[in-house]
Amino acid sequence: MNSNQSLSQLTPDATIGQIIHANNEAGKLLASIGVSLSKHRGETLQSVCQQQNWSESEVLDWVKKHTERTNGDTQHHPAVSEPSQPDINRLVHWTELLDRDFITPIQYLLEELKQSFPRVLTIHGNQYTWLKNIKSHFGQFRENLGMYFEFERKKFFPLIKQLSTSKKKNLNHGVIQNIDCSIGIIQRDQDRLQRQMNTIRIKSNDLDNPRNACFTHRIQNKNFSILFGKLEKQFQIESGDLLPAIQKELQAKK
Repeated sequence: MNSNQSLSQLTPDATIGQIIHANNEAGKLLASIGVSLSKHRGETLQSVCQQQNWSESEVLDWVKKHTERTNGDTQHHPAVSEPSQPDINRLVHWTELLDRDFITPIQYLLEELKQSFPRVLTIHGNQYTWLKNIKSHFGQFRENLGMYFEFERKKFFPLIKQLSTSKKKNLNHGVIQNIDCSIGIIQRDQDRLQRQMNTIRIKSNDLDNPRNACFTHRIQNKNFSILFGKLEKQFQIESGDLLPAIQKELQAKK
C-alpha cells in the first residue's frame, strides 16, 4: 500500500503507522479508544481490531468522519486582544465562525451520540450502571443544547447582524433591548449547560473507559469528550471575545 495515501483512501488493511502518517489526528483518536500506537504501529488496523473483537470498518469510518469534520481541529478564532476596539465586521465573522466550526460539528456529534447511546445502554447498562444514571441527564442536555443553538441561529446572530449594519447613534431602541436580553439568555444557558456537562462527567467517572469496554462504548465516551471540549471552547469564545465586543459596541451606539 502506498504510504503517501490520504486517510480517506485507506482501508482496514492499512497499518497503524500508515494511518498516523496520513493524519496525525487519526492516530490520536485511535489512542483515545485504547489503541497503543507504539505497540501496534506495524500491524494493520484489521489485525488490531480483531484482537479486541472490534469492527475494523466501523472504527475506521469513525476516525475518518471525525478527522474530516475537525480538519485536525486547527481552526483559530480571533484573539480578544486584537483589535482592542471592537470591529463590527469581526462581530459578524465571529458568528460565522461559531456556526461553521462549532455549532455544526457539535450537532453532528450530538446526533451520533443520540443514535449510539441507546445501543450502548442496552448492551452494557446492567454492567455499568452509570450509563443508566446519565440517561435522563443526557436527554435533558441534548434538548437544552438544541434550544441553545436554535436561539443563537434564529435570534441572537441575526441581532448581531442588525447591530453590524446600523449606523452609530441610529440603532433602534428595541433592537438594543433585544440584544441586552439575548446576552442574558446566552449567559444563563451557558451556565445551565456547563452544569449538565459536569454532572454527566461526574456520574460517568469522568468518561473513563472500563477495561473491557467494547469499541462502541469507547467511541461513545470519546464523542462525549470531543463534544464537551468543543462546546466549552465555544463558550470561551462567546463569553471572552464576542459578548464583551458586542457590549462595547452597544455602549457606543446608545
